[in-house]
This record gives sequence, structure tokens and C-alpha cells, in this order.
Amino acid sequence: MTRRLRRAMVVLASAGGNTVPAIARLVQADEDTIRQVIHRFNEMGMTSLDPRCAVARTAPLTVRTPTRSRVVIGETDALVIRGSFTERG
Repeated sequence: MTRRLRRAMVVLASAGGNTVPAIARLVQADEDTIRQVIHRFNEMGMTSLDPRCAVARTAPLTVRTPTRSRVVIGETDALVIRGSFTERG
């Protein structure tokens, strides 16, 4: 299913009186994403259905500084790096 079709389905389902949870189940998406698509459509109209029109993330990704620790497994040393991309909240 294309992005344009999914967004159009969300808008049509919303216009038909369906709730956000029902629409989320219909298109198998997160409820926050459904709300963003609807709000963006209300702000931008048909332009918002364009696949090049990205729905903004609510929390930008940040990088945590990795930490290092050494784990000894039998005779072999293994370097373990902890840290990941996380959402700022």
C-alpha cells in the first residue's frame, strides 16, 4: 500500500466519523501517526497526501555517548559497547 493511499484512507475514515483507534487498526499504524496525518491534512489540505510530505516526528533522535566495558569470556576478552539511538522525551 502506498503512502498516499494510506494517508487518504486515514483522512476518509476520519471524515466518516471513525475514531483514531479504529483508524489505527484499519491501516495498522500508531495512533499518534494517525493524529499527525489528520492534523497535517487540516493544515495543508491535499498537499499533505503527497509521499514527499513527511509527517514530522514528535521526538527527534539523539545519540547517547557509548560507554565501554570489558567482558572476560573464558580465555577471550570481548569489548562491549553500550549506547544507542534513543528518542528524546
